[in-house]
Amino acid sequence: MDVSAAAAREMILYMLWADRTILGAVREVTPGDLTRDAGVSFGSLLGTMAHMLGAQRIWLSRFSGRPLDRLPELTDFPDLLSWIHGWEETASETEAFVAGLTDEQLATPLTWTNLRGETYTLPLWQPVVHMVNHASYHRGQCISMLRQMGYKAPSTDLVYYFAQRA
Repeated sequence: MDVSAAAAREMILYMLWADRTILGAVREVTPGDLTRDAGVSFGSLLGTMAHMLGAQRIWLSRFSGRPLDRLPELTDFPDLLSWIHGWEETASETEAFVAGLTDEQLATPLTWTNLRGETYTLPLWQPVVHMVNHASYHRGQCISMLRQMGYKAPSTDLVYYFAQRA
């Protein structure tokens, strides 16, 4: 199975739309709730968002052939404003990446070494799909945390993205 550039572009644009949607909701969260330990993989709502952003940054760096030596983390985005600035920068880089994406690029093997020193080679479309899926997984955690803390949680399902664009 291969993924076309049009499909990959749509998936990545969905990821950016869903991130923006979450950002709209998270702006209402108090600083204390943003950093409160929620018992999830990355501690808090902000910790989970920082992980999502760090993962997107590391994948984009691999896609561009300029891999980072470490995964950006919560210390890089210690508050909402720094996270917003980091996300805006990353979203801009993501939009530039997706604008030039071709079917040929997606079929081309990408070799990278992860932070544990393990090297992998897969066609580019597979890590691209992984990046989108990874963000969706953790975005779901963010939505759950918002609900558990009593905040209004937006719907970021793919079908809502398609419906909004129709």
